[in-house]
Amino acid sequence: MKHQQGFSLIEVLIALVVLAFGLMGVAAMQMKALQSATEGYQRSVVTLAAVDAQERLWAQLAQETSCDDMVDNILSDWQSSWFADSDTPIRHFSGDIELGTAECEFNILITLNDNDSASTDETFTYTFRLPDLLGN
Repeated sequence: MKHQQGFSLIEVLIALVVLAFGLMGVAAMQMKALQSATEGYQRSVVTLAAVDAQERLWAQLAQETSCDDMVDNILSDWQSSWFADSDTPIRHFSGDIELGTAECEFNILITLNDNDSASTDETFTYTFRLPDLLGN
């Protein structure tokens, strides 16, 4: 009986197939990590835009503006600061500020528009209430 030394060609091919499947799994994991990092970045930008709108509304409140007039005073400036450049490298943003149902309540709506299709658009709503100092 002859003793075999080394690997046969079949064993090497099977090992290469197993390795290839493992590397495809690592590549898929890396793609998912990149997608998650991009989504986290986008949510951070949305949060910054919403906080900026809130700070602008606070500044209007300090100028003794009624809550009803505050949105009209800051909306166009806020939108041009955050959403004027429609060629962002990741996604296109759009935003709006609406009066809420309670007194001096505001809803900041920011939409991340995916370029691929309208069905994947995400709208984030940031709701907060300011004190009505003028009693309007």
